[in-house]
Amino acid sequence: KTSGKVMKIAVNTRFLLSNKLEGIGWHTYEILRRLVRAHPQDSFYFFFDRPYDPQFVFAPNVHPLVLFPPARHPVLFYWWFEWSVSRALRQINPDVFYSPDGFLSLRSQTPTLLTIHDLAYRHFPEHLPPLMRTYYNRMMPQYVMKAGQIAAVSEYTKEDIIQQFNVSPERISVVYNGVRSVFSPDSTTGSRSIRHQVTGGNPYFLYVGSMHPRKNINRLLEAFRLFKASGQWNHHLILVGRMAWKSTGIRQEVEQHPDRATIHLPGNITDEQMVDYYREAQALIYPSLFEGFGMPVLEALACHTLPVISQSSSLPEVGGEVAIYVDPLDPGSIVQGMQRATQHDPHHPAWTHRVDQHLKKFNWNRSADQIYRDLCKLSGY
Repeated sequence: KTSGKVMKIAVNTRFLLSNKLEGIGWHTYEILRRLVRAHPQDSFYFFFDRPYDPQFVFAPNVHPLVLFPPARHPVLFYWWFEWSVSRALRQINPDVFYSPDGFLSLRSQTPTLLTIHDLAYRHFPEHLPPLMRTYYNRMMPQYVMKAGQIAAVSEYTKEDIIQQFNVSPERISVVYNGVRSVFSPDSTTGSRSIRHQVTGGNPYFLYVGSMHPRKNINRLLEAFRLFKASGQWNHHLILVGRMAWKSTGIRQEVEQHPDRATIHLPGNITDEQMVDYYREAQALIYPSLFEGFGMPVLEALACHTLPVISQSSSLPEVGGEVAIYVDPLDPGSIVQGMQRATQHDPHHPAWTHRVDQHLKKFNWNRSADQIYRDLCKLSGY
Protein backbone atom coordinates (compact mmCIF):
# COMPACT_ATOMS: atom_id res chain seq x y z
CA LYS A 1 0.00 0.00 0.00
CA THR A 2 1.67 3.19 -1.14
CA SER A 3 -0.97 5.87 -0.48
CA GLY A 4 -0.15 6.17 3.22
CA LYS A 5 -3.85 5.78 3.96
CA VAL A 6 -5.10 3.61 6.75
CA MET A 7 -7.87 1.09 6.24
CA LYS A 8 -10.84 0.33 8.40
CA ILE A 9 -11.52 -3.38 7.99
CA ALA A 10 -14.57 -5.12 9.45
CA VAL A 11 -14.32 -8.90 9.84
CA ASN A 12 -16.83 -11.67 10.50
CA THR A 13 -15.12 -13.63 13.30
CA ARG A 14 -18.02 -15.78 14.50
CA PHE A 15 -15.95 -18.97 14.03
CA LEU A 16 -13.28 -17.86 16.51
CA LEU A 17 -14.51 -20.03 19.38
CA SER A 18 -12.24 -20.84 22.29
CA ASN A 19 -11.23 -24.54 22.36
CA LYS A 20 -13.61 -25.23 19.45
CA LEU A 21 -11.60 -24.18 16.41
CA GLU A 22 -12.24 -26.45 13.42
CA GLY A 23 -11.48 -25.96 9.71
CA ILE A 24 -12.99 -22.53 9.05
CA GLY A 25 -12.13 -21.37 12.59
CA TRP A 26 -8.46 -22.26 12.14
CA HIS A 27 -8.40 -20.62 8.70
CA THR A 28 -9.87 -17.43 10.22
CA TYR A 29 -7.47 -17.54 13.19
CA GLU A 30 -4.25 -18.10 11.23
CA ILE A 31 -4.96 -15.42 8.63
CA LEU A 32 -6.26 -12.73 11.01
CA ARG A 33 -3.47 -13.22 13.53
CA ARG A 34 -1.00 -12.39 10.77
CA LEU A 35 -3.01 -9.61 9.09
CA VAL A 36 -3.57 -7.67 12.28
CA ARG A 37 0.08 -7.76 13.35
CA ALA A 38 1.50 -7.10 9.89
CA HIS A 39 -0.65 -3.97 9.45
CA PRO A 40 -0.68 -2.08 12.77
CA GLN A 41 -1.68 1.13 10.97
CA ASP A 42 -5.08 -0.36 10.01
CA SER A 43 -8.09 -0.75 12.31
CA PHE A 44 -9.84 -4.11 12.48
CA TYR A 45 -13.41 -4.47 13.77
CA PHE A 46 -14.08 -8.08 14.73
CA PHE A 47 -17.75 -9.14 14.74
CA PHE A 48 -18.42 -11.98 17.19
CA ASP A 49 -21.85 -13.59 17.66
CA ARG A 50 -21.27 -14.47 21.36
CA PRO A 51 -18.93 -13.46 24.19
CA TYR A 52 -15.37 -13.81 22.87
CA ASP A 53 -12.11 -15.03 24.33
CA PRO A 54 -9.56 -12.17 24.78
CA GLN A 55 -6.92 -14.37 23.08
CA PHE A 56 -8.65 -13.51 19.77
CA VAL A 57 -8.01 -9.80 20.21
CA PHE A 58 -4.62 -10.23 18.60
CA ALA A 59 -3.30 -6.65 18.91
CA PRO A 60 -4.25 -3.12 20.03
CA ASN A 61 -5.65 -2.31 16.55
CA VAL A 62 -8.46 -4.89 16.99
CA HIS A 63 -11.85 -3.61 18.16
CA PRO A 64 -14.09 -6.52 19.17
CA LEU A 65 -17.89 -6.24 18.98
CA VAL A 66 -20.48 -8.81 20.01
CA LEU A 67 -23.51 -8.73 17.72
CA PHE A 68 -26.70 -10.49 18.78
CA PRO A 69 -27.94 -13.23 18.19
CA PRO A 70 -25.57 -16.24 18.29
CA ALA A 71 -25.86 -17.39 14.66
CA ARG A 72 -25.90 -21.19 14.52
CA HIS A 73 -29.16 -21.83 12.67
CA PRO A 74 -30.46 -20.62 9.26
CA VAL A 75 -33.04 -18.23 10.73
CA LEU A 76 -30.39 -16.75 13.02
CA PHE A 77 -27.84 -16.64 10.18
CA TYR A 78 -30.25 -14.40 8.31
CA TRP A 79 -30.94 -12.21 11.34
CA TRP A 80 -27.23 -11.87 12.18
CA PHE A 81 -25.97 -11.05 8.68
CA GLU A 82 -28.90 -9.06 7.33
CA TRP A 83 -29.73 -7.02 10.45
CA SER A 84 -26.97 -7.07 13.07
CA VAL A 85 -23.98 -7.09 10.70
CA SER A 86 -25.49 -4.65 8.21
CA ARG A 87 -26.32 -2.22 11.07
CA ALA A 88 -22.78 -2.51 12.49
CA LEU A 89 -21.30 -1.89 9.04
CA ARG A 90 -23.45 1.24 8.64
CA GLN A 91 -22.32 2.55 12.03
CA ILE A 92 -18.60 1.81 11.59
CA ASN A 93 -18.52 2.62 7.86
CA PRO A 94 -15.40 0.52 7.14
CA ASP A 95 -13.56 0.54 3.82
CA VAL A 96 -14.12 -3.17 3.39
CA PHE A 97 -15.79 -6.20 5.02
CA TYR A 98 -13.96 -9.55 5.12
CA SER A 99 -16.03 -12.69 5.69
CA PRO A 100 -13.95 -15.88 5.88
CA ASP A 101 -16.90 -18.30 6.32
CA GLY A 102 -18.78 -18.13 3.02
CA PHE A 103 -21.65 -15.87 4.20
CA LEU A 104 -22.07 -12.11 3.87
CA SER A 105 -24.62 -9.32 4.33
CA LEU A 106 -26.76 -8.71 1.24
CA ARG A 107 -28.20 -5.50 2.70
CA SER A 108 -24.83 -3.87 3.24
CA GLN A 109 -23.20 -1.53 0.73
CA THR A 110 -19.69 -2.20 2.11
CA PRO A 111 -17.36 -3.84 -0.48
CA THR A 112 -16.97 -7.45 0.65
CA LEU A 113 -14.24 -10.09 0.35
CA LEU A 114 -15.84 -13.52 0.72
CA THR A 115 -13.91 -16.74 1.34
CA ILE A 116 -15.59 -19.86 -0.06
CA HIS A 117 -14.26 -23.18 1.25
CA ASP A 118 -16.36 -25.54 -0.87
CA LEU A 119 -19.67 -25.94 -2.70
CA ALA A 120 -20.44 -29.35 -1.18
CA TYR A 121 -24.10 -28.40 -0.85
CA ARG A 122 -24.37 -28.36 -4.68
CA HIS A 123 -22.77 -31.77 -5.11
CA PHE A 124 -24.19 -33.64 -2.10
CA PRO A 125 -27.41 -31.84 -1.10
CA GLU A 126 -28.73 -35.01 0.56
CA HIS A 127 -25.98 -34.74 3.19
CA LEU A 128 -27.41 -31.52 4.61
CA PRO A 129 -30.35 -31.02 6.97
CA PRO A 130 -33.33 -29.77 4.90
CA LEU A 131 -33.48 -26.25 6.33
CA MET A 132 -29.75 -25.77 5.85
CA ARG A 133 -30.00 -27.05 2.28
CA THR A 134 -32.80 -24.57 1.53
CA TYR A 135 -30.75 -21.74 3.04
CA TYR A 136 -27.66 -22.55 0.96
CA ASN A 137 -29.64 -22.97 -2.27
CA ARG A 138 -31.38 -19.68 -1.73
CA MET A 139 -28.53 -17.55 -0.36
CA MET A 140 -25.24 -18.81 -1.84
CA PRO A 141 -25.92 -17.66 -5.43
CA GLN A 142 -26.78 -14.20 -4.02
CA TYR A 143 -23.66 -14.14 -1.84
CA VAL A 144 -21.46 -15.03 -4.80
CA MET A 145 -23.00 -12.28 -6.96
CA LYS A 146 -22.80 -9.71 -4.12
CA ALA A 147 -19.14 -10.30 -3.17
CA GLY A 148 -16.73 -7.77 -4.64
CA GLN A 149 -13.95 -10.33 -4.54
CA ILE A 150 -13.89 -14.06 -3.69
CA ALA A 151 -11.08 -16.07 -2.10
CA ALA A 152 -11.24 -19.81 -2.86
CA VAL A 153 -9.19 -22.25 -0.78
CA SER A 154 -8.10 -24.34 -3.80
CA GLU A 155 -7.89 -24.18 -7.59
CA TYR A 156 -10.59 -26.86 -7.61
CA THR A 157 -12.96 -24.68 -5.56
CA LYS A 158 -12.20 -21.70 -7.82
CA GLU A 159 -13.12 -23.73 -10.91
CA ASP A 160 -16.22 -25.05 -9.16
CA ILE A 161 -17.41 -21.49 -8.38
CA ILE A 162 -16.78 -20.41 -11.99
CA GLN A 163 -18.74 -23.40 -13.32
CA GLN A 164 -21.63 -23.31 -10.87
CA PHE A 165 -22.21 -19.54 -10.87
CA ASN A 166 -20.66 -18.33 -14.13
CA VAL A 167 -18.31 -15.98 -12.25
CA SER A 168 -15.47 -14.19 -14.01
CA PRO A 169 -12.11 -15.78 -12.98
CA GLU A 170 -10.69 -12.29 -12.25
CA ARG A 171 -13.03 -12.01 -9.26
CA ILE A 172 -11.53 -15.10 -7.59
CA SER A 173 -8.11 -15.51 -6.04
CA VAL A 174 -6.82 -18.81 -4.65
CA VAL A 175 -5.83 -18.59 -0.98
CA TYR A 176 -4.58 -21.96 0.22
CA ASN A 177 -4.71 -23.12 3.80
CA GLY A 178 -1.34 -23.41 5.47
CA VAL A 179 -0.23 -25.97 7.99
CA ARG A 180 0.11 -25.05 11.66
CA SER A 181 3.58 -25.37 13.19
CA VAL A 182 2.38 -27.94 15.75
CA PHE A 183 2.28 -30.49 12.90
CA SER A 184 5.85 -31.59 12.31
CA PRO A 185 7.79 -34.83 11.90
CA ASP A 186 10.09 -34.28 14.90
CA SER A 187 9.10 -36.81 17.50
CA THR A 188 9.56 -35.69 21.08
CA THR A 189 7.16 -38.26 22.49
CA GLY A 190 9.57 -41.14 22.87
CA SER A 191 8.71 -44.55 21.56
CA ARG A 192 5.41 -45.26 19.90
CA SER A 193 3.15 -43.97 22.68
CA ILE A 194 -0.15 -44.16 20.75
CA ARG A 195 0.63 -47.65 19.48
CA HIS A 196 1.29 -48.85 23.00
CA GLN A 197 -1.71 -47.09 24.53
CA VAL A 198 -4.34 -47.73 21.87
CA THR A 199 -3.41 -50.65 19.62
CA GLY A 200 -1.24 -52.78 21.90
CA GLY A 201 1.83 -51.99 19.80
CA ASN A 202 0.18 -52.91 16.48
CA PRO A 203 0.44 -50.69 13.39
CA TYR A 204 -2.66 -48.67 12.51
CA PHE A 205 -4.37 -46.69 9.78
CA LEU A 206 -5.74 -43.30 10.75
CA TYR A 207 -8.80 -41.34 9.63
CA VAL A 208 -9.20 -37.72 10.77
CA GLY A 209 -12.34 -35.64 10.27
CA SER A 210 -15.98 -35.43 11.23
CA MET A 211 -18.01 -38.64 10.88
CA HIS A 212 -20.29 -37.56 8.07
CA PRO A 213 -21.67 -39.35 4.97
CA ARG A 214 -19.63 -37.16 2.58
CA LYS A 215 -16.45 -38.43 4.24
CA ASN A 216 -17.21 -41.94 2.92
CA ILE A 217 -16.64 -43.73 6.23
CA ASN A 218 -18.92 -46.61 5.21
CA ARG A 219 -16.65 -47.58 2.29
CA LEU A 220 -13.58 -47.08 4.48
CA LEU A 221 -15.05 -49.57 7.00
CA GLU A 222 -15.84 -52.01 4.19
CA ALA A 223 -12.30 -51.64 2.83
CA PHE A 224 -10.87 -52.30 6.29
CA ARG A 225 -13.00 -55.47 6.53
CA LEU A 226 -11.66 -56.69 3.16
CA PHE A 227 -8.11 -55.76 4.15
CA LYS A 228 -8.35 -57.74 7.42
CA ALA A 229 -10.12 -60.69 5.74
CA SER A 230 -6.92 -61.73 4.00
CA GLY A 231 -5.74 -62.69 7.50
CA GLN A 232 -2.14 -61.53 7.20
CA TRP A 233 -2.43 -58.04 8.73
CA ASN A 234 -2.42 -57.01 12.39
CA HIS A 235 -3.37 -53.42 11.63
CA HIS A 236 -5.93 -51.42 13.61
CA LEU A 237 -8.09 -48.53 12.39
CA ILE A 238 -8.40 -45.31 14.40
CA LEU A 239 -11.19 -42.88 13.47
CA VAL A 240 -10.57 -39.46 15.04
CA GLY A 241 -13.31 -36.82 14.96
CA ARG A 242 -16.74 -35.90 16.16
CA MET A 243 -19.96 -37.60 15.14
CA ALA A 244 -21.62 -35.09 12.81
CA TRP A 245 -25.14 -34.84 11.43
CA LYS A 246 -26.41 -38.14 9.95
CA SER A 247 -23.65 -40.13 11.65
CA THR A 248 -25.83 -42.67 13.52
CA GLY A 249 -25.43 -45.18 10.69
CA ILE A 250 -21.65 -44.88 10.94
CA ARG A 251 -21.69 -45.68 14.67
CA GLN A 252 -23.87 -48.74 14.01
CA GLU A 253 -21.55 -49.95 11.26
CA VAL A 254 -18.58 -49.66 13.62
CA GLU A 255 -20.43 -51.57 16.37
CA GLN A 256 -21.40 -54.39 13.98
CA HIS A 257 -18.03 -54.58 12.20
CA PRO A 258 -16.44 -58.05 12.25
CA ASP A 259 -13.16 -56.40 13.29
CA ARG A 260 -14.76 -54.15 15.93
CA ALA A 261 -11.99 -55.04 18.42
CA THR A 262 -9.40 -53.33 16.22
CA ILE A 263 -11.40 -50.14 15.50
CA HIS A 264 -10.96 -47.20 17.87
CA LEU A 265 -13.02 -44.00 18.21
CA PRO A 266 -11.13 -41.59 20.48
CA GLY A 267 -13.52 -38.72 19.63
CA ASN A 268 -12.19 -35.16 19.59
CA ILE A 269 -8.62 -34.94 20.89
CA THR A 270 -6.11 -32.16 21.54
CA ASP A 271 -3.68 -30.95 18.87
CA GLU A 272 -0.78 -32.38 20.84
CA GLN A 273 -2.39 -35.83 20.85
CA MET A 274 -3.33 -35.43 17.19
CA VAL A 275 0.30 -34.93 16.22
CA ASP A 276 1.21 -38.21 17.92
CA TYR A 277 -1.63 -40.03 16.16
CA TYR A 278 -0.38 -38.74 12.79
CA ARG A 279 3.31 -39.44 13.42
CA GLU A 280 2.81 -43.04 14.46
CA ALA A 281 0.23 -44.02 11.83
CA GLN A 282 1.10 -46.37 8.98
CA ALA A 283 -0.90 -43.99 6.78
CA LEU A 284 -3.76 -41.50 6.81
CA ILE A 285 -6.70 -43.09 4.97
CA TYR A 286 -8.93 -40.30 3.68
CA PRO A 287 -11.27 -41.55 0.93
CA SER A 288 -13.59 -38.50 1.15
CA LEU A 289 -16.13 -38.08 -1.65
CA PHE A 290 -15.69 -34.32 -1.82
CA GLU A 291 -13.39 -31.70 -0.30
CA GLY A 292 -12.86 -28.01 -0.92
CA PHE A 293 -9.36 -28.48 0.50
CA GLY A 294 -8.76 -31.40 2.88
CA MET A 295 -6.73 -30.20 5.89
CA PRO A 296 -5.95 -33.67 7.34
CA VAL A 297 -3.96 -34.48 4.18
CA LEU A 298 -1.72 -31.46 4.74
CA GLU A 299 -1.39 -32.16 8.46
CA ALA A 300 -0.40 -35.79 7.80
CA LEU A 301 2.24 -34.75 5.26
CA ALA A 302 3.64 -32.18 7.70
CA CYS A 303 4.15 -35.08 10.14
CA HIS A 304 5.77 -37.14 7.33
CA THR A 305 2.84 -39.56 7.28
CA LEU A 306 1.71 -41.02 3.95
CA PRO A 307 -1.83 -40.00 2.86
CA VAL A 308 -3.98 -42.55 0.99
CA ILE A 309 -6.64 -40.30 -0.54
CA SER A 310 -9.37 -39.92 -3.13
CA GLN A 311 -8.49 -39.04 -6.69
CA SER A 312 -11.30 -36.45 -6.64
CA SER A 313 -12.22 -32.80 -6.02
CA SER A 314 -9.37 -30.77 -4.45
CA LEU A 315 -7.48 -33.68 -2.87
CA PRO A 316 -4.90 -34.22 -5.68
CA GLU A 317 -3.90 -30.55 -5.24
CA VAL A 318 -3.18 -31.05 -1.56
CA GLY A 319 -1.64 -34.52 -1.87
CA GLY A 320 0.49 -33.67 -4.91
CA GLU A 321 2.89 -36.41 -5.99
CA VAL A 322 3.59 -37.62 -2.44
CA ALA A 323 0.24 -39.34 -1.77
CA ILE A 324 -1.33 -42.64 -2.87
CA TYR A 325 -4.59 -42.19 -4.79
CA VAL A 326 -7.65 -44.43 -4.71
CA ASP A 327 -11.13 -44.52 -6.22
CA PRO A 328 -13.37 -43.50 -3.29
CA LEU A 329 -16.37 -45.37 -4.75
CA ASP A 330 -14.51 -48.70 -4.86
CA PRO A 331 -13.63 -50.36 -1.51
CA GLY A 332 -11.28 -52.68 -3.43
CA SER A 333 -9.28 -49.68 -4.63
CA ILE A 334 -9.07 -48.38 -1.03
CA VAL A 335 -7.78 -51.84 0.05
CA GLN A 336 -5.04 -51.65 -2.61
CA GLY A 337 -4.09 -48.22 -1.24
CA MET A 338 -3.83 -49.71 2.26
CA GLN A 339 -1.72 -52.59 1.00
CA ARG A 340 0.63 -50.22 -0.83
CA ALA A 341 0.91 -48.12 2.33
CA THR A 342 2.23 -51.13 4.28
CA GLN A 343 5.26 -51.17 1.91
CA HIS A 344 5.98 -47.47 2.40
CA ASP A 345 9.08 -46.23 4.24
CA PRO A 346 8.20 -42.85 5.84
CA HIS A 347 11.86 -42.14 6.53
CA HIS A 348 13.07 -42.60 2.95
CA PRO A 349 15.05 -39.39 2.25
CA ALA A 350 13.80 -39.07 -1.34
CA TRP A 351 10.16 -39.15 -0.18
CA THR A 352 10.61 -36.83 2.82
CA HIS A 353 12.48 -34.33 0.62
CA ARG A 354 9.64 -34.32 -1.93
CA VAL A 355 7.12 -33.87 0.90
CA ASP A 356 9.01 -30.88 2.31
CA GLN A 357 9.23 -29.28 -1.16
CA HIS A 358 5.50 -29.84 -1.75
CA LEU A 359 4.54 -28.31 1.61
CA LYS A 360 6.14 -24.99 0.61
CA LYS A 361 3.07 -24.31 -1.54
CA PHE A 362 0.92 -24.07 1.60
CA ASN A 363 1.99 -21.11 3.68
CA TRP A 364 -0.17 -19.03 6.03
CA ASN A 365 2.00 -15.90 5.61
CA ARG A 366 1.55 -16.01 1.84
CA SER A 367 -2.19 -16.60 2.26
CA ALA A 368 -2.53 -13.63 4.64
CA ASP A 369 -0.63 -11.43 2.15
CA GLN A 370 -3.00 -12.46 -0.64
CA ILE A 371 -6.04 -11.64 1.52
CA TYR A 372 -4.55 -8.21 2.27
CA ARG A 373 -3.94 -7.55 -1.43
CA ASP A 374 -7.59 -8.45 -2.12
CA LEU A 375 -8.78 -6.12 0.67
CA CYS A 376 -6.67 -3.26 -0.71
CA LYS A 377 -7.97 -3.88 -4.23
CA LEU A 378 -11.59 -3.84 -3.02
CA SER A 379 -11.18 -0.68 -0.98
CA GLY A 380 -9.44 1.12 -3.83
CA TYR A 381 -6.14 1.60 -1.96
